[in-house]
Amino acid sequence: MEGMAVHERGEPLAPIGSMVVLKLSGSLVSPPSPEYLSGLSRAVAELEGMGFKVGIVVGGGGLARSYIDALRKLGVNEGLLDLMGIEAARLNASLIAKALYPRAPPTPATSIEEALMMSQTGLVPVLGGLQPGQSTNAVAAALAEAAGGSLVLNALRGVKGVYRGSEDNVIKSLGYDELEEIIREFEERAGTYTLWDRVALGIARRSRITIVFFDGSNPRNIIAALFGRIGSVVKG
Repeated sequence: MEGMAVHERGEPLAPIGSMVVLKLSGSLVSPPSPEYLSGLSRAVAELEGMGFKVGIVVGGGGLARSYIDALRKLGVNEGLLDLMGIEAARLNASLIAKALYPRAPPTPATSIEEALMMSQTGLVPVLGGLQPGQSTNAVAAALAEAAGGSLVLNALRGVKGVYRGSEDNVIKSLGYDELEEIIREFEERAGTYTLWDRVALGIARRSRITIVFFDGSNPRNIIAALFGRIGSVVKG
């Protein structure tokens, strides 16, 4: 049945048996929606049913930005603002971990090593932020690299993929260099790691990790992204 399901949809962007890392924008989970969490759980179960291991990394989203913006107006330094963002991302990750329990441990992993150990026991590791100066995109790329995976599905809210000019002008396929040109336009500081950052790109490039940017507002889109049917596919 698993083979048939994959055959009917075409070829997935990652080999069966490998880890697929799902990077969730924090805005997808905060404020929380029971319907979204239920749909996410079904999508994770479907990925596992196809034979993939799954790792999840969750961003801080609007929760992090609201805290960071308030503190920045008080003159708080970037290092502490990054720590605030990490705490917010971990709270969002805790929500996902508990929603997926017992498929996932109820507490998010706090390191890549801990996430790998969770995965080795058959559980789905969930992570938020890890350290200042590193976005959750970089955490997702690092987890994929450490697990020997080759795919990060970057689920955005209301954004169909990487685009130039109009949001309707989605670039279906691009390379690392093209993505680098696009993200040069974005500021990188606490709360503003837009789309993908340079640290995350460096990790993806050195280990040839494919990234799919897609609208994750509907959890069913996760499966479509796995097969490259939607969004923007970035690879070397």
